[in-house]
Amino acid sequence: MLKRQLLLGSLSAMFAFGTLAVHAEGSRKAFAKTCGGSTMIIHCSPGHANCDRNELVIRQGMTAPRALPLPHGLEDYDPVGLSCARTRDSRSYFVVEYGGASHTCASCEWHHIFSSDGKILTRSDPAFVSDPSLPGGQSRHPNSTDFIKVSKELKLPDAPMTYGN
Repeated sequence: MLKRQLLLGSLSAMFAFGTLAVHAEGSRKAFAKTCGGSTMIIHCSPGHANCDRNELVIRQGMTAPRALPLPHGLEDYDPVGLSCARTRDSRSYFVVEYGGASHTCASCEWHHIFSSDGKILTRSDPAFVSDPSLPGGQSRHPNSTDFIKVSKELKLPDAPMTYGN
């Protein structure tokens, strides 16, 4: 009985991930990162056959994947990278990089921290902040203040980012 449940669970998971991978075919493949018993997946947004927008979903255990909303202030941007950072006391956090799915904005890069159950722990609203001391007339830059603060509070190590293309 246990073998049958494991087999059915495995097939269910393979089908769910296979569906996501097929959905993203065309421009980019779906990709995933497992962290703390959950898996985050970035794939093409439904209704965007040309894959000009991405969607972030989380799957906890054998539950159905659920879409996570874009962070406030980043509604014009997409999740483009995933990593898993583990603290010294074995707590796991997802780090998601946001930017332009088309990669046309060289200075549009934000990072957000999520708990392993999908709760966002950082914010970047407004998306850009001004700093007149920056060289070359580049007075605006992505707002990463909260990400830096929360990363330090949690003592998150740098973790390699995975990208879909």
